[in-house]
Amino acid sequence: MTANDEITLTAAEAAALRRGFTYCPRCRAELVDKMAFDRVRRVCPDCNFVQFIDPKVVAAVMARQDGKILLVRRSIEPAQGKWCFPGGFIEVDETPQQAAARECLEESGYIVTIDKLVDVYSFQDFRSSGIMIIYTGHITGGQALTNSEVDGVGLFGPEELPEIAFDTNKQAIEQWLAGKI
Repeated sequence: MTANDEITLTAAEAAALRRGFTYCPRCRAELVDKMAFDRVRRVCPDCNFVQFIDPKVVAAVMARQDGKILLVRRSIEPAQGKWCFPGGFIEVDETPQQAAARECLEESGYIVTIDKLVDVYSFQDFRSSGIMIIYTGHITGGQALTNSEVDGVGLFGPEELPEIAFDTNKQAIEQWLAGKI
């Protein structure tokens, strides 16, 4: 698979993944729903494997320059055509701060230095549940570039904000507009 190959997941497939595996990844027995650790979970009756469905963890940066914030316009779903902070899923070998800086470079073309934590938010959508960690940062280099996920990059002041994509981003922007960040 290359970076240009399209990966698709329907809403029904995503919802099925949230329910868990059908078969045990250790011994291949059919899993059953059973009380385990104070909650109904997918459990293997043969080897006692318990499936925990954990939230995805996302990191983003509210990069600022000259009183404006950096936003990118999504060219893919969810929220295609709306604007958000550069951000994405944290990889297993990086810190949330490293992920936020990496995603900013990948999605906007800008190099940022992470300054401080804004807040940690939770979200639920048709694909999964997740945790969004948003940092402030400042631009230290680079230039505006787009990619397959982003078709617009811009710096916006308080009076010129476009349509924002996600509630987590909206909450952080509200804090910024209120002078709390």
